[in-house]
Amino acid sequence: MFDNRKWVIINVSDLTDEMLENSIQRNTSNARKSVDGSKILLKWDGETPSCFEGETIYNHSEIMSELSKETWTKVDPQLIEE
Repeated sequence: MFDNRKWVIINVSDLTDEMLENSIQRNTSNARKSVDGSKILLKWDGETPSCFEGETIYNHSEIMSELSKETWTKVDPQLIEE
């Protein structure tokens, strides 16, 4: 299902209009952001657009692993067993 899809994590401060134009998300309101709001997740299908060259590109399993980290998933302290 996601064989042709790629993801990239960008610092919000480095985000450009070109990056948004080349991603499935066309604006920041519908893109996933890190818990602290400093990073944004963009995705596209097919060849990697030149605006993402030099960035770390993730496949589906890699991005799922990355998104499970505290940077992306807010942990409710009440749900943590001691």
